[in-house]
Amino acid sequence: MIKPCDRILSAFVLGICLCLAAMLLGSPVSAQSTFGSITGTVQDASGSAVPDAVVTLTSSTTDFKATFTTGGDGQYTFVNLNPGPYTIEVDKAGFKHVKRTDVTVQVQIGTRIDVALEVGAQSQTVEVTAETPLLQPTSATLGQIVDERKTNEIPLNGRNVFNLILLSPAAIAQGGSGGTPVGQNPFSWGNYQVGGSFANQSAEYLDGQPLNIGYINLPIIIPIQDSIGEFKVEYNNVGAEWGKFSGGVVNFSTKSGSNDYHGEAYEYLRNKVLNARPYFSATNPPYVQNQYGFTFGGHVPHFKDKLFFFTSWEQFRLRQGASPEIYTVPLPQMFTPNAAGFYDFSSLCPGISATGTCPVGGPGIQIYNPWTATASGARTAYPGNLIPAAQGNPAAIALYKKLYPVIPSTSGPTANFTAGGSIGGNTNQFVTREDYNINSTTRLFGRFTYYGLTDLPTDPFGTGFCADRCAEKYHSKALALDLNHQFSTTTIFDFNVAASRFVYARAPINSDYDLTQLGWGPVYNDLSASLRTPPTPAFTFPNDPGLSQGPGSVIGDHNSQYNFSPQLSLIRGKHTIAIGGQVEVGYDNYVQTNIAAGAFAFSTNWTTDNALTPSAFTGFPFADFLLGLADNSGHFVNQTEGVAQVPAQTAGKQTYRALYGQDTWRITQKLTISAGIRYELQGPWSERFNDLTYWSPLAVNGAVTGCNGTVGSPCTGDAFYVKTGINGSRNNIPLDKRQWSPRLGLAYSWDQKTVIRAGYGIFYIPNYISFGANPDNDVIGLASTPYVATTNQYITPFSTLNGT
Repeated sequence: MIKPCDRILSAFVLGICLCLAAMLLGSPVSAQSTFGSITGTVQDASGSAVPDAVVTLTSSTTDFKATFTTGGDGQYTFVNLNPGPYTIEVDKAGFKHVKRTDVTVQVQIGTRIDVALEVGAQSQTVEVTAETPLLQPTSATLGQIVDERKTNEIPLNGRNVFNLILLSPAAIAQGGSGGTPVGQNPFSWGNYQVGGSFANQSAEYLDGQPLNIGYINLPIIIPIQDSIGEFKVEYNNVGAEWGKFSGGVVNFSTKSGSNDYHGEAYEYLRNKVLNARPYFSATNPPYVQNQYGFTFGGHVPHFKDKLFFFTSWEQFRLRQGASPEIYTVPLPQMFTPNAAGFYDFSSLCPGISATGTCPVGGPGIQIYNPWTATASGARTAYPGNLIPAAQGNPAAIALYKKLYPVIPSTSGPTANFTAGGSIGGNTNQFVTREDYNINSTTRLFGRFTYYGLTDLPTDPFGTGFCADRCAEKYHSKALALDLNHQFSTTTIFDFNVAASRFVYARAPINSDYDLTQLGWGPVYNDLSASLRTPPTPAFTFPNDPGLSQGPGSVIGDHNSQYNFSPQLSLIRGKHTIAIGGQVEVGYDNYVQTNIAAGAFAFSTNWTTDNALTPSAFTGFPFADFLLGLADNSGHFVNQTEGVAQVPAQTAGKQTYRALYGQDTWRITQKLTISAGIRYELQGPWSERFNDLTYWSPLAVNGAVTGCNGTVGSPCTGDAFYVKTGINGSRNNIPLDKRQWSPRLGLAYSWDQKTVIRAGYGIFYIPNYISFGANPDNDVIGLASTPYVATTNQYITPFSTLNGT
């Protein structure tokens, strides 16, 4: 008799399958989980299979029970089991009752436990105490389990649990992935090569929820070390239930509560007072690191065996003295006219008189007047290296006052300012998980995680002229729900639903700057406040902040992701069949630029002795800056100077869909074959307002003619907006419908100590790792305004900082 609840769930499963089929065929919405399994054979003393034996499985922590009746082959299987310790009991009339304790289920591990029955009264009990086998003789997959003891007790600087991925022999750390994530580029969080793939091409899951998002496939959470029960790094022969990765899958499982109450409180402290002094240092550098938190779990009162909870909270604080760096800043007299009405650059040539010039060939530097250049490029020197106050550019002086109001450490014109400062940051994380045994056939769990990280800026002058970038803040919220229902002992359904929200904000300290202070027109203030910063001056001095991403670097990423992963498990004799799918919808609202208000390069092009053939020891970057004369557009180091670039604030979307089937066939007690197929549709990007373009090589170009040498002759190849021309879709890249992923594995148990495995599979890396396809990088998404410094090789200026 089918119960009403079963009828409802049957209809629900059918509806899910129909929805998946509809989505694969038309409109755009894993069974990936942290479950393990137990399988085995019940035999008598002669080694013959025992049919109709009742196998009872009981969780040692929650008292959850499940039963299975063996068939003619004596085999039993329990799937979709939460990691943890279990007890197996076997009953059969005419045989003694067998009880085996301390059977450990691990993440994504199939454990084999064979049971031998002895003839006797059923009232007699045979207790078996043995360690869970270390080998998995029924699995063709290779992987490394990091159990709870290792996860919680291995010492880690900053307790970054991702570092334990390196316990797998198939994992190699790449730049920035070690230690604490504070101060690191976010792409370093998952920057591991797994299974021979490139870094950041593997996949990270937490309780069945994918952590990788459309922002270059980075994982949005680094879980609290004490909140993780265990995890597995799978790196070879991975089954068809996994897709959208290359190399390996890292599968984390959050701890759950039990019938007993457990908790801890902790603090890890590092401090310069406790640290040994560096050998070559007279004192200990400033360093304070605090990491503190608690965990607590158990059962809800009056709901023993039914409702369990686990909570974890942790904060991390790091402050340390930055290594002193030597910078070059303008001397005050260079930007403040003296009583005689001159900006004083005489320090470039010690001993120079007020009316003299610096000797040719150095070592002193002579600066020249750019407005005196002849047709051959020759210029007249500034006597005494003194620039008349009337030639000071108002925009340059305003930028100097905003960015450089510091007192140099020395009187020299270069390498004259030493700064250390403080660097570091904070993390904050909260995790709560609830497990509910609704009845003997239905279980539900939910987990919510908040993860926040703040990186402090490196601001050597204390003016917001940040080196590389100013403050960065990350916020992640992740929710996972999992429903597991057993229609019968041989038919089990699991449905995992997850949603996440990731926000990455890189904000300049000097945002919301009034650009009219530079003498620019009010129209320039139409930039949004976060993009409106002082333009970045860049100089050819070592460690110059303008040579990095700079004080105007802005990133705003708001990424939402929804994942739906149903799976139906069918146990049919020697076959364990998994049928399921995955639908992942990702939204990425994104903006990034370093130079929305412009960046200007100042070398020596304008103050050398000759514009066309400059001599050594002539010209000085700060003199060019004072005069408001920058270089033409070009690259110094990290970005393009001589241009303002305002990006589109795009709203991208990707939809991933997949169906799979997998059969694990236990042919004999020694030989297991797994065969599966996965079909993936990795949807390309679309944009909410269709702000995407595509290239049509055969279209007649609407702007360019004369390609065959004849005036007015047509040229082929042109760019169009999506949903125009020959492309009627919202995507600028065609959907690849050929991503079939066969999987085949073999496991042969030679003996109790030897298992031979072999496998074959095809895997497709996610579209996420190709950030160049993100709508923000579309050619129409970037508005560029170049700065034209000169049109005749720096003989005469075409533009200045405050006018053209």
